[in-house]
Amino acid sequence: MRGMSIRENLAHMKKILLLLLGFILIIPAVVTAAGCAGPVKNIRQMKSATENLQSIIQSKLLNLDNAVANAAEKIAKSGIQGEETRGILNGLCRKYPYLTDCSTSDPQGKMITVAPEAYRQYEGTETAITDASKQFFADFAQNRKPMLSNVFRAVEGVDAVVLVRPVITEDGVLLGMVSALFKPGDLLDGTIAPAAEVRAMKVNVAQTDGLTIYCSNGLETGKNLLTDPRYVNYPELEAMGKKMVAQQTGSAEYTFISDTTGRPVKKAAVWTTLALHGTEWRLVSIAELEN
Repeated sequence: MRGMSIRENLAHMKKILLLLLGFILIIPAVVTAAGCAGPVKNIRQMKSATENLQSIIQSKLLNLDNAVANAAEKIAKSGIQGEETRGILNGLCRKYPYLTDCSTSDPQGKMITVAPEAYRQYEGTETAITDASKQFFADFAQNRKPMLSNVFRAVEGVDAVVLVRPVITEDGVLLGMVSALFKPGDLLDGTIAPAAEVRAMKVNVAQTDGLTIYCSNGLETGKNLLTDPRYVNYPELEAMGKKMVAQQTGSAEYTFISDTTGRPVKKAAVWTTLALHGTEWRLVSIAELEN
């Protein structure tokens, strides 16, 4: 190119090729998550798309869990505070950009070391301030097992979940825990939203208490399928919600308001389960199928 040396031209061309390669790689990733290209046309296709999403998201959860376990193992040697520990936590947050923060706490729930730097202000904060959080830490101290929480209002001011791993020394002393805090949507959206658009589905993720912690179009995030007033006049939907909470996999048809027209329409739903350390999320695909 004019004004550039041969070396500069080659470097410029390399950048262009890398950008094109990145774009090309995005397409099959979206298709893989969706199951195949094009809107779903029947329950069988919905199940296939949902199972593909489940496989990808479950792998993401397990990958994060392994990383937190590795951090906890290192911190068992470095202690729950200090610059070495801060470096371990910063590394964990950098590896998983969807994390809000990474921290260590003592067994009673007091935050000791928090990364990244923007959240360092929360060091010294007591997090066992509600009956639910007190019970969480009591169970953790007794069981000394990794846990994934339900959604709660964190002291950082966000509605999030936390994945925790115990920090136990070689002598068996419980120093505290390593925590990875994240908003479910920050973990889920990059995988689910493109697939939902390709397959013309809405995809929700719900806790087993009925709370929708993620909705691909955002309309139902934060609403509880079992208790929200907007659902009470739709008995088929209420029945599906109870079935979904009780069963790890399933499907159902029901009538509810269309997200596009605002009028009641017949919908189909297929669900499966994401699970980690005894906590389950229902992954639910919803579509208005042609008769």
